[in-house]
Amino acid sequence: MLKATPFSEGGVVVSFLSEHGERLSGVAKGAKKPTAKWVAAFEPLGMVRVTFFGKEQTEVKRVTRCELTFSPLTLGHLESSLVMACLADLFDRVAREGVEDDRLYRLLSACGRALKLQPDKALGILAYAEHWLLHCLGLLPHPRVCGRCGNATAPLALLSADSGWCCTACTPVDPAEALPVGAREHLRRLRTEGADTAPSLDPADEAQGAITALLRNRLLQELGGALKSYDVLWRTI
Repeated sequence: MLKATPFSEGGVVVSFLSEHGERLSGVAKGAKKPTAKWVAAFEPLGMVRVTFFGKEQTEVKRVTRCELTFSPLTLGHLESSLVMACLADLFDRVAREGVEDDRLYRLLSACGRALKLQPDKALGILAYAEHWLLHCLGLLPHPRVCGRCGNATAPLALLSADSGWCCTACTPVDPAEALPVGAREHLRRLRTEGADTAPSLDPADEAQGAITALLRNRLLQELGGALKSYDVLWRTI
């Protein structure tokens, strides 16, 4: 389950990510009522079994059944809950109705299970998801070699829209503006490790901080700007 948006007469429009990576949506009537049978199932990142009713050509079908089978929610862990909302927002924007991409489902499922096991690593898991969403969108070049000169060992200087990752050996850049030493290694870890072993947030790691900010800004820019869930996250932590 991704998001539930208020609808008329106490209902909600609910969006889901299918196992094939397609965005699905439907109306759940009366879901805002205190006694509604939907309340427990409509939480961000919950894995559900859902049934829709409506003709195939209908733009928005009606949700007739929704059963929660797994939830990454950890009661009392605010940071993890906030990250769950951010992930739901991101995947709701990236996934498309009528377009299948099973990489999206595998990524979100892995992040949900990692959050359940290690809620204290929530911010690291969010950065991991942002990296791979950019990859799924075709916006993240491989960092193994410099896109300009092919150097595989020199520190990375910047991310260019034309050449991809560029290194200090061929790219003049003010040292104060260059990516910190260790950026290439951090990118390698994001690319080779799973969500459950993704790097934890380390405020002292300059390379991690620089790469996280760079990729996050690139992703949010592609999705049309800041998301409300991110604003809440930054105001809270």
